[in-house]
Amino acid sequence: MKPKALHRLGIAFGPAGLDVAEVAHEGGRLRVVRCETFAAPAAANGDKAAAAGPAWPVEKLKPFRPVAARGAPVSVGLRSADAFCRLVTLPTATETELRPMLEMQLENLSPLPTEQVVFGFEVIRKTEKQSDLLVAIARRDAVVERLELLRQAGFAVETLDLDALALLDFLGYEKPLHDKELAGLALVILEGDSATLLLVYDNQPHSIIAVPLDGDTSVADAATQIGGGLHLAQTAVQASQPEAAWPVVHLLQRSAEGTAGAKLDLQALAVALTDRLGTKCEPLELSDRQRTGLGAVGLCVRGASGRARMNLVPAEYLAERRHLARKQRLKLAGIALAALYGLVIAAAVAGFAYQFNQLGSLEGEADDLKAPYDRASALQADLRVLQEYVSNRSMPLEILAELQKLKPDAVCLTEFHFTDGEQAGISGYASSASVVSEFEAKLQKSAFFPGGTVLSPLTNQKMAGNVVVRFTIQCKIKKPQKHETPGGRRRPR
Repeated sequence: MKPKALHRLGIAFGPAGLDVAEVAHEGGRLRVVRCETFAAPAAANGDKAAAAGPAWPVEKLKPFRPVAARGAPVSVGLRSADAFCRLVTLPTATETELRPMLEMQLENLSPLPTEQVVFGFEVIRKTEKQSDLLVAIARRDAVVERLELLRQAGFAVETLDLDALALLDFLGYEKPLHDKELAGLALVILEGDSATLLLVYDNQPHSIIAVPLDGDTSVADAATQIGGGLHLAQTAVQASQPEAAWPVVHLLQRSAEGTAGAKLDLQALAVALTDRLGTKCEPLELSDRQRTGLGAVGLCVRGASGRARMNLVPAEYLAERRHLARKQRLKLAGIALAALYGLVIAAAVAGFAYQFNQLGSLEGEADDLKAPYDRASALQADLRVLQEYVSNRSMPLEILAELQKLKPDAVCLTEFHFTDGEQAGISGYASSASVVSEFEAKLQKSAFFPGGTVLSPLTNQKMAGNVVVRFTIQCKIKKPQKHETPGGRRRPR
């Protein structure tokens, strides 16, 4: 039987609008069912501020709502410009133990008061004594605003992740670069009003930094800002991983038209960064198919990996989602129980109607069979008279009936013959010699064999794959009595 595919939804509040994707996960393989990008009015009009509220076209998500209603997990992405990322080292512990440990340090990590932020983390390296964590901190009001926006649209969010990490998993899924390049990736993502700098070492993300871009920034100024950010990020990573190196810096354009990032020529920026960093910089080429919904597909890929991933959804929302999931399961169970109850009632009614019809039919058949029954009763009376006659005149029938009654189940009789009317020979086979002895003892106690028995030597024989014991018993039988009619005369033969 073919396993049922697990569907997932990814929703990314991207730089050009809202990216949405539905992915089917079946037999360890992923299949993109559909993906679309819906432009946000603010981004489409060239507004610098990407609206975080009603400007997002959540009404466009309506075709995806039935999939979410059937329990498909929903993952949402957050731009790097909306989060602050830090690399933190803690003593090695379980995932549930690491969160309270981070909460104790949150005041020192967060640029805002702890009550105004939410955080998520992902373990990127673990040893026996310590673990390196990539921690993301975001403003609570911005996160809640987007979660509420999606909840009103009918989506219960399971995971709130970073778009940059989703993009990294998407690149690992589509593989536009070689595995070696992905293992040590330096990526500059132009996202409208900011540039996200993503550094990967040993296949794990070590640094995510957002560099703001001014609408009037030239290529040279952008190269200076981005180059300075890359230098600081590389230095920070190499402080803990001295062997880390990035021989090539890749650039990816994801900006909406009219934004600061879109005004920058990607090839010219690559040349300017190469001159400034002394490291080869080149654009990352993706096909039109790969660009469509790329952040949303990456969120689905991350969710399908099965690993513990970063999640910035506040605890109260997760608790509410679990409550809604339990409520939905109870609702479905109630519907199934009601349907089963209905089926039982329907089956009982149908069975009653069938039995009622059968009863009427049987009554009609009984009337039809009354006359044949009377004739059969008369024939049975005649048969009893004949049986009495035969039993009085045929003594061997009584002996055969007695043998059938006396023989154990494990005895099979194959031959029975009379000699001079007073001697009988009984032959057959049994499962063992003890069973034969049991049968002989019963014969000796029977009134039909008053003259004793003689058991011939037993022999073994293979029959149907089993070994049986062959026997022959000679015994005397009682003489038949003479039956007379009530007048003292014999019945005529």
